[in-house]
Amino acid sequence: MKLKALFIIILVCISIVPVTGVAAVTDHSVGNTTADTERVLVGVPYIWQEVNGFCNWAATAIAIRYAGVDITLHDLMALSGIGFSFSYIRYNDTMLTFPGALYQQIDPIVFVTDMYALNYSIYFDANIEGIDSQLEYFRARGITAGLVDGEKEAFDLMRSSIDDGHPLVVSVDPSWLPADDYNFLREQGITGGGHGVVIVGYNDTAGVAYIQDPGVGSFGDNYGYPDDGRGNYTQISYTNLNLAWSKRYYISVLIKPTDEEPATDISDRVGKRVRDLLLGDGETYAPGAASAYIWQFGEKGFRGLATDIKVEAILDYLSIFDGIDNEKQFKVSLLQFIGLALESSISLQYISYKSSLDSLPKYLTGHDFSKFYEEANKALPHFEAISDNSTLIYVGNLSRMHGAIFEAFDAIATEYNTTGNLDGAMAAHDVELDAISEHLVAIADSWKAAGEALTEYWPYSPLVVFGPLIGVMIIAGAVMALVAYIYIRRKQSQ
Repeated sequence: MKLKALFIIILVCISIVPVTGVAAVTDHSVGNTTADTERVLVGVPYIWQEVNGFCNWAATAIAIRYAGVDITLHDLMALSGIGFSFSYIRYNDTMLTFPGALYQQIDPIVFVTDMYALNYSIYFDANIEGIDSQLEYFRARGITAGLVDGEKEAFDLMRSSIDDGHPLVVSVDPSWLPADDYNFLREQGITGGGHGVVIVGYNDTAGVAYIQDPGVGSFGDNYGYPDDGRGNYTQISYTNLNLAWSKRYYISVLIKPTDEEPATDISDRVGKRVRDLLLGDGETYAPGAASAYIWQFGEKGFRGLATDIKVEAILDYLSIFDGIDNEKQFKVSLLQFIGLALESSISLQYISYKSSLDSLPKYLTGHDFSKFYEEANKALPHFEAISDNSTLIYVGNLSRMHGAIFEAFDAIATEYNTTGNLDGAMAAHDVELDAISEHLVAIADSWKAAGEALTEYWPYSPLVVFGPLIGVMIIAGAVMALVAYIYIRRKQSQ
């Protein structure tokens, strides 16, 4: 049977450490040291991603900051809204949770670059199956998207970006990166993961590129900010860069200034977006996509998860896999998998939410938002109760995992594996599952109240609130009218 189940959401890095060291850079000078064979951007700031899962956001913050916007990683989380967004779906054998940092990455970043008059362009390998339709989707929504045909064009893009004075954000397989931090991937033969780094220079003579790698220091017992600078202007051979980059379809993002002026209504834009994300507006999460009406978002996502985390709901989910080969072994692994994935998701959401709340006052201005912050802060102790960074730092090492969610599911899995009695194992831990559910409901209540507090300044239009329902009613009415018409015509012909 095909297993979709809960995916472990593990990329590369997190924590709550502020950006260190470099102020916003507006000098886009290029060092040219060996004829035209070496070019290196000067003064690109290093921003640590802090924990597994924030790599793209740290890499993007580097590019935006170098483009002249004085922004930190936490500022980007607040402005883009990822700290205030959460997604969940439970359908047949699929059960997925996505913190805002991982559900959508293009649209939230474009939202920020548009506000600050920056041009955002994304590139993909031309050989990806079905890429043309994906490009049409992006372009229809005003997002600049292009193709690179293999290694040569990808490296040409790298050179032209650097030559023009702009770093290039790229998605890579971290197992090919030079830092020892990724040895655990190489030792276990793990490849295919996604990680964001920034190319800041190249040397054709030496056959090396220079990168900012926000992921170092994010794993294991040596977790911590890389004071030795090993992620800053790191050399990587063209061979390894191509291996790492090609495994991720040469996905690349170029962010650069334009001649336009930044928006003057940033508070209004951000306030409305935070409102919509907290309250779970589908079109804000997935504009123009069917998932806007299928998934549960924002506070609704936490409520749906709270219901599905209870004993009867988990048993119902596991029953989908009744009768498969090695059923007990499969379900034992799946229970651990659920615990790990849920705790990773909630922990990542907690960090981005707390960080975003801290940064938001810089941008949410012009009104008294004390009621909003009062309601929003009520979620923090409930997030803390069911979060634990160990699932993000010790990737794949179950013996180092801690936290309420993982430990509850691991205990159920262990008891079921020992006794063979799934119902009994679940019932023995119903108190822990109920407690987790209650925390999720409390988070949902906080998000709902906080979102509603923002409607005092940015009221919802009735069409926004009831639009999906009205659409369904119109379609249903049309279908009923058609059925009635066909029935009447048949009666008349008899």
